Amino acid sequence: MRSILVTADKSVTLDDRVETALALAREFDGHATFQIATPFAELALWEPFGGAAITAEAINQVRESDEKLATDLDVRLARQDVAFDVVVVDEGRASGIAAASRFADLIVTSLEDPALEEIALGTRSPVLALPSGKPLLELNVPVLVSWDGGQEAAAALRAAVPLLQRAASVHLLTVREKADSYPAGDAAEYLSRHGIHAECHEVERNGSIAHTIADQASGLGAGLVVMGLFGKSRLRELLLGGVSRELLDTAQLPLFLAH
Repeated sequence: MRSILVTADKSVTLDDRVETALALAREFDGHATFQIATPFAELALWEPFGGAAITAEAINQVRESDEKLATDLDVRLARQDVAFDVVVVDEGRASGIAAASRFADLIVTSLEDPALEEIALGTRSPVLALPSGKPLLELNVPVLVSWDGGQEAAAALRAAVPLLQRAASVHLLTVREKADSYPAGDAAEYLSRHGIHAECHEVERNGSIAHTIADQASGLGAGLVVMGLFGKSRLRELLLGGVSRELLDTAQLPLFLAH
């Protein structure tokens, strides 16, 4: 995970992303790219009843604000022992991240990011989504892997191997729903080939599946939850499965997501 891509803006959760990206870059001897994205071309579109949707003066103000944020970040990060760059792009948040993610090992953003769903479903890179005020600064923590035997869960498991290798413990959780639930044994065997000893847990559903996962994570003292993100794009509306949607809406721990 040496190429880390971070969404950057002026929201209160920026510090969480910055500190997490710095911790990851130090751990993996990596490089962090902070992307500031504003779709200026779209802002300048004309309204149906005449007049610009946003004036040139307002666009310039937004552009200046982005440039100031870039300068402030550059000054702040220059004091750190991490390779980095700060880029400003004339694109939408999700499309800008998608374009840059071609060469990113990991995308760092926030659970509160309104574009999170689009970013996570629209890119091939895994996404680390952080709850407000809870940066991921230590990797030597218990990690819970939500396992249902599906392709999404397997993709998340494979992508998370570098983090799982540094975890204090790894727990593969299967929420039992039916007789033919997928066991986690094969996943544990795969992890063992990477030097990771994982404990398998199979539990009955307690309320919703998302609530069960969160409850188990809390009981294990997990500092990170790894999960496959199930969803698809239809008529430009991104649709998430119920478990994914609920976890993204309610998670109190960082989520490592792959689709």
